[in-house]
Amino acid sequence: MNTVQYIILANVYLAVFIGFYLLFLKKETFFQLNRAYLIGALLMSFLIPSVQTNWFVHSDVVNEIKYTVFLKPVTILADPQASPQSLTLSQWIFFLYIAGIAIFSISLVIRLLAVKKLVKVSEGTASYSFFKRIYLGDGQITNKAVSAHESIHASQWHSADILFVELMVILNWFNPVVYIFRKELKNVHEFIADEGALKLAASKKEYALLLLSQTFETPINNLVNTFFNQNLLKQRIMMIQRNKSRKRALLKYGLSAPLFVMMLIFSSATVANPTAVLIPTKHLQGKSAGEDKVFTVVEHTPTFAGGTSKFYDFLGRNIHYPADAREKKIQGKVILTFIVEADGSLTHIKILRDIGYGCGKEAARVLAMSPKWNPGVQNGHKVRVQYNVPVSFTLVGDKG
Repeated sequence: MNTVQYIILANVYLAVFIGFYLLFLKKETFFQLNRAYLIGALLMSFLIPSVQTNWFVHSDVVNEIKYTVFLKPVTILADPQASPQSLTLSQWIFFLYIAGIAIFSISLVIRLLAVKKLVKVSEGTASYSFFKRIYLGDGQITNKAVSAHESIHASQWHSADILFVELMVILNWFNPVVYIFRKELKNVHEFIADEGALKLAASKKEYALLLLSQTFETPINNLVNTFFNQNLLKQRIMMIQRNKSRKRALLKYGLSAPLFVMMLIFSSATVANPTAVLIPTKHLQGKSAGEDKVFTVVEHTPTFAGGTSKFYDFLGRNIHYPADAREKKIQGKVILTFIVEADGSLTHIKILRDIGYGCGKEAARVLAMSPKWNPGVQNGHKVRVQYNVPVSFTLVGDKG
């Protein structure tokens, strides 16, 4: 899997996880579970793309995803001479991404320095905590509820959560979903601390009035946990008044398991060589299915002399953009399937997907010209293996 695929998958999974949370879990009062879910979702979104289990790698679903989504195609240009020599769009996007990471990293460092300064010269009416450091503002030193609230933040390491999600924001600054994660996690932190502090308050009403009394308190720094936070005031009061969720609501958390399985399947579709896909035997048609077994998994996969890049060079040099397709401005992806025989020759060349106007036939013609490959080997014997290859016809440089 390349870096672009990894980033795309991770951010898609982030969106799926937060969507599930907002739809099913946000209103539940299992605050510690919600905290674990949000942190776990952030972690799993970046771990799952790198986990490719053999349970799914060779399934029909995965094979379909491979040759429709993840295959890197051979690109055939209508006018190679006219293709620009400057930076490509993907390169500009990459530089923009790196620039964003740099800017957000500098912003985080500045805010951390501000917190360091704040800790050294703590003063004012606002109460806050940052890791194990707790400061009670003027007039709040004797308030047990405020003290308990900040102590819970400190003892449960909520500041570590905040720094972790800030790092996720840096890596995914372009994705609005990570900002939703940050907001929801901070909400959950306050709900957890409020739940503990309420035990020391005379009543829910008294505690709510305590929050309202500081409605216009100015936030100190979004990296610290402040007792009085105007932005979260409404949600905190609403959650204080909410009845405890019933135990059967815990079943909702189990519903996230299918999400995990779905993501594993999708990630497994990127395993192995991204330029070739092994197809199960049942995909073959006619007499080929009754001949010698076509392997879907082999110990040593077939290779073109010189490797995959040389194979793509061979196709790129010999495939010509059909004049009819170019005239009618036809472009798109053609997908071919073929079998590498035990002697290295290519047979059963078929067009799985075509865009017409001779594009598929031209790609198949050149594939049939391929020199022999190094055959696949299983248990010490040369065997037949089936592959797919995508060919992308692109009108780059076309002036018509």
